[in-house]
Amino acid sequence: MSRSRARQEPGAPPARRAARSRTGAGRPAHAAAAAAVILLCSVEAHAAPEPPRAGMRLEVVRGPGAEGCPDETSLRAEVARGLGADPFQDDAPRALTVRIAREGPEHTASMALRDAQGETHWAEGFSTRSGCEELLSGVALAVVAQLLGAPERAPAPPERSPPPVPSPPPERSPPPVPSPSPRSEPVPGADPSPESKPPGAPAPPPSAQRAAPTPSRPAEQPQAPAGPAEAPTSPERLRLEAGLGAILGLGLTPGAAAGMTLAVGARWSDWSIALEGRGLGSLTQEVEGSMVGASAFTAASVACYRHPMLFGCGLAAIGAVRFTPRAPWTMSPRSDALLGFGARLGAEWPLSRRWSAHGYAEATWIVDDAVLRRVAHETARPAPLYWTTSPLGAALGLGITATY
Repeated sequence: MSRSRARQEPGAPPARRAARSRTGAGRPAHAAAAAAVILLCSVEAHAAPEPPRAGMRLEVVRGPGAEGCPDETSLRAEVARGLGADPFQDDAPRALTVRIAREGPEHTASMALRDAQGETHWAEGFSTRSGCEELLSGVALAVVAQLLGAPERAPAPPERSPPPVPSPPPERSPPPVPSPSPRSEPVPGADPSPESKPPGAPAPPPSAQRAAPTPSRPAEQPQAPAGPAEAPTSPERLRLEAGLGAILGLGLTPGAAAGMTLAVGARWSDWSIALEGRGLGSLTQEVEGSMVGASAFTAASVACYRHPMLFGCGLAAIGAVRFTPRAPWTMSPRSDALLGFGARLGAEWPLSRRWSAHGYAEATWIVDDAVLRRVAHETARPAPLYWTTSPLGAALGLGITATY
């Protein structure tokens, strides 16, 4: 009734005619507000967090000595547990290769991410003496950290959208501003509050205009680490070693001999070299019926190749055998030199990150032997005596080694 009455009354007040004109002009504003709401909903749906997609497949290679370490399934499960989802794809063009090996008392792991052309995008490597389980945890932690920190998580990643904020950003949904026209100018005396605002348009908060000049949160994206991609693995460093052990020898003195060994050397990767001193005392105090004590002192250079737990060595030894008579007879204490070359085969067991135990068997070819000779004289009561070292000597040893 009021609408028909307004048409029938040509002399209606100018304020009411201006209000009706503003209502008609607000229809485009209604459409703009609805479009802004739809745009905000799509932005919020796009900004919902999703598990990172790595766009790569996983390959685990277990080298010699690491056959008992966890396989690809275990590592993949460990990474998925850290991320909350499985990031690997079996048909992805990029491949993350993890190589696990045993080097002496340590387990080592090297990781490299390569594309289909073979170019390396990321690499890392480290080692531990605490076993395969700790190594697997370290590898999984490194992969998770790389996936969470790298800006590219898929072959063709879209630009990251900012997370939803409590108030809609003004740069994405600016409030509709009516174009200046004679029809939209307010009339003096009219009340613009109930009818001048579109009923569905959201009002921008007071802080929206102040926040507009500031950059949005995508400017704070983490940068990818540049260092590890250029250095595939850290080079093996030179380590110093010191060892102490006990030995039982045959062939250098009359009867068996027992003693101690002391060694210092260096190890690099699978190779080691050391200088070894050895002192032996004969367990037999009688030589062909005569009371004679014997002791041997040798110095040897030892070069070894080590492969997980076993090692093989070559050595060259030089030393002397000292004979001491136990009864007054026609002989004084004397020493005789010896020279030999030999081979050693043994095993090593890691006890901790620094300490390890070892045992070995050794055979030595005596090139220049030691000789004990007593020539009979007319006034000498003892019979003539002649003893020489065996052409082939043998030894068994046990010891501990500290690595620095």
